[in-house]
Amino acid sequence: VEQPVKNVLIQIGWQGPSVGKDDAATYAADIFSYILAQPDSRFQRSLVDSGLAAGVDIGYLTQRNVGPIILTLITTPDKAKAALKTAYAEIAQFDKPDYFTNEELENAKTILESRDLFDREKLSDYAHTLGFWWSSTGIEYFRGYYKNLRAISRADTNRYVKTYIQGKPHVGIALISADAQTQAKITPEDLIGK
Repeated sequence: VEQPVKNVLIQIGWQGPSVGKDDAATYAADIFSYILAQPDSRFQRSLVDSGLAAGVDIGYLTQRNVGPIILTLITTPDKAKAALKTAYAEIAQFDKPDYFTNEELENAKTILESRDLFDREKLSDYAHTLGFWWSSTGIEYFRGYYKNLRAISRADTNRYVKTYIQGKPHVGIALISADAQTQAKITPEDLIGK
């Protein structure tokens, strides 16, 4: 898609786990996303701290029928190819024992629980939270959500990564202007990590 923008916005998407079919992976997906979002994570250091990207995020939307996993990367035309190459190199390492620390795993659990407590302070926000969980998963899933999050281990996140991300079908897109593409020269192969 060509638009008059100066930065390059890249997204890579996979089909993630479904509630009711692989509940354990849905919890692991949330935890893993929050591990990668931590400012001192290897993922953030490799892409943002290195200067290859202005921002990077990976997230999973819990759904009953295939929740999407989306990696979003914001970079500049001159760094787009290197940022993509680094992102795919990081993805290849997601399941390695030293990719994240036990502290990062526990921090992710705490962050998710803290967000829920914060939402409960404002009833209108909490009503939206309950509505989301009720409509997408059922209220029973939500009632056990934090207990199940706390039970997630490194083995669970590795199973999630191997089952839904590494080596799995995915799509890549870039929002880039024609002028920026002249400099970036991003190919469809770059977008899918080939």
